[in-house]
Amino acid sequence: MNHSKILSGTGQEIKINVLLHPCEVLADERAERGEVKSAFAIKIGMYPSHFSDILKGKRNISAGIAIKLEEELKIPAEFWLGLQMDYDLQYERGKRA
Repeated sequence: MNHSKILSGTGQEIKINVLLHPCEVLADERAERGEVKSAFAIKIGMYPSHFSDILKGKRNISAGIAIKLEEELKIPAEFWLGLQMDYDLQYERGKRA
């Protein structure tokens, strides 16, 4: 998986400590495209209640869901899985802090 890094003007990596669940990005993307939740869920082959759980952060983005999002939104599955993995890691690290 190819992770992008944010670099400062001096070339040093900038790390941002923000806990961002992929549901937030997905909700914004869906809204920007004017998609109704239930209609979008059906388009990608999900039950509306399951999709709603994703948007509420109660379910994670799996590889299968990431591929469905890729097919519908034309945003690579790796992006969605990367967001989920980054969220999971930051969440677990935060529990240990």
